Amino acid sequence: MNKLLLAFDTPSDLSALLLGAFSDARQVSFAELGREDAENYDALAVLGGAEDMPVILGGRARIVLERFRELGKPVFVEYIASVGELYAGDPKRLSHHRMAYVGGDFAQLACGDLFDPHYNELIPYYGSAENAVPILTCHPYLNAHDRCELPPEELLKGESALWITNDSTLICAFRLANFNLARLAPVANWQTLIKHIVRWLAGTGIEVEFPRPICRHVPDTPDSEVIAAGLRWFREAGMLINGGADGVREGFLHHIDAKDGKQLRTNQVRADCTGEVGGAFLFDWLLRGNRESKRIADACEDYVFDCLQVKDGVFAGMVRWSESAWRVCYQDDVARAIMPTLMRALLDRHADGRRRFADACHALDFLVATTGSDGLRVPRTDCWQLDEAGMEALRNSGGHRSAHYNAWYLAALLFAHLAGETRRGYLEVAEKGLQTLMSVYPDIIRIQTQTQETARLVLPLALLYKATGKPNHLEMLHRVCADLEKWRHPSGGILEWDEDYRGTSYGVQGGECGLLARNGDPVCDNLYTNNWLLVGYAWALHATGDPVFAKCWDKTAAYLRLAQIHSADRNLDGGWTRAFDVSRNEIYGMPHDIGWSPCCMETGWTIAEIIMGFQLRRLLDKSYGE
Repeated sequence: MNKLLLAFDTPSDLSALLLGAFSDARQVSFAELGREDAENYDALAVLGGAEDMPVILGGRARIVLERFRELGKPVFVEYIASVGELYAGDPKRLSHHRMAYVGGDFAQLACGDLFDPHYNELIPYYGSAENAVPILTCHPYLNAHDRCELPPEELLKGESALWITNDSTLICAFRLANFNLARLAPVANWQTLIKHIVRWLAGTGIEVEFPRPICRHVPDTPDSEVIAAGLRWFREAGMLINGGADGVREGFLHHIDAKDGKQLRTNQVRADCTGEVGGAFLFDWLLRGNRESKRIADACEDYVFDCLQVKDGVFAGMVRWSESAWRVCYQDDVARAIMPTLMRALLDRHADGRRRFADACHALDFLVATTGSDGLRVPRTDCWQLDEAGMEALRNSGGHRSAHYNAWYLAALLFAHLAGETRRGYLEVAEKGLQTLMSVYPDIIRIQTQTQETARLVLPLALLYKATGKPNHLEMLHRVCADLEKWRHPSGGILEWDEDYRGTSYGVQGGECGLLARNGDPVCDNLYTNNWLLVGYAWALHATGDPVFAKCWDKTAAYLRLAQIHSADRNLDGGWTRAFDVSRNEIYGMPHDIGWSPCCMETGWTIAEIIMGFQLRRLLDKSYGE
């Protein structure tokens, strides 16, 4: 085996892997590299990806580096500002980029296999490397799940990310050092590539032992442990502000710093996230009598109604979208903010079971007052564009025929009706809105995908049947649930699907974008599809008593148990991300969305909704004695 000289200042995943793989390796700092003799070693690796900036080697170290190259010995440089005739410009931040393999027989990979570098940095080099053979090229917005079908000549037009020169120098222009901490995906592709880099340095097929992935996925975890880990995540990941009294953060963005694996936490406080997280703790109180959970639930509920609800004037009752979008109202987000309060009125037998129920109805009254004649609302209302005449115009027009913007608003109306608020016409509005949507179903407006719109309909249709008992409403519920089964994967997850790719977010560049590249891709969305289903199926089972919905719940729960993260990192353990690849059992998908890409972790939409779904199956049995 070759003797390796390994230079780095900050230890990393890659330095540990190399030291473990080479039985004869000497570790030095960048400064100490200048005191070494290239004649004493067979290969050199210089790792800069764990440093703050691309590493500029000092003159003595640079002389040693160039001596290795003159001797034709294998040299691997990672995130180094200059080598040979190349020198670096300012690093370029990657966010919607992926890398494509174009390296031929360098590794056991196919041309077009994709690599997600996450929120990495790429060095653009000035100068040219003679007879360079590219291995990875970097591209923005590759509309493919895991392999790009572009011709090789098109893939070669991307920015150079990894290449080998004719003098046995392998140059990595991005941060690879902490490949595990940074959760580079898909794991198998990166491990295959790294294994071949190590073997190229060694000149032989040595064994390479990879660290255990930061995120693990374990099937068949007991539901009590799934729920407990999820509730713990809110506290340990720092999502509760002052214990919920000042709201709940929106979550973690997709952006994972490739230098150290830190994921960017948002500072945004939204009404929906705060209300939904409060709901998860509320259900814990109702199931287990945990008084600390009740305190958090009450604090979240109070924040929504005391801080984010308009109390008087033309917009009385309106719940603001967030602390920054102060004069904006999205009805489906409002619905999710107040739905725990509405469900509490149905499920909580304690003296304060109708706590803040009047405030929730006040919020619904504003929404009803701005609902169109077809029972639907426009996607959002903005106060600065709205007065009494504008509100009247909304009532006399039609709404937006999508489940994305209306389904859970209509469900909230039905919850309030079922909780005894029968005088305000909530049932009539909800029935009209759902009849409008189902009159054009499945050709409703699709925002993300067909599966996303369909999944959104399960809950309101279940509640509609519970409220009316009408056979046609039961028929609509069964139709929607049967359609979802067409897209169910053996794991239990619902795959992303859109029959004719009509979703307005399909393939978008520079805006909100779905995870779907092609129908049949093994990707599940836990932000817009699977996250809604446990709550919906639980209420469908309760409303009908039909075991078919128990089976639907069971299959979805099996998938979500698998997709939950198990990790030593307390910012990750117990949570769920947006994307999950069910062929690889890992977090992976197209990173095109402007903020909520595959690795994002949404407190409300995803994690709280999933936890509430696990809790509701038990809670409905307990509350109604079934």
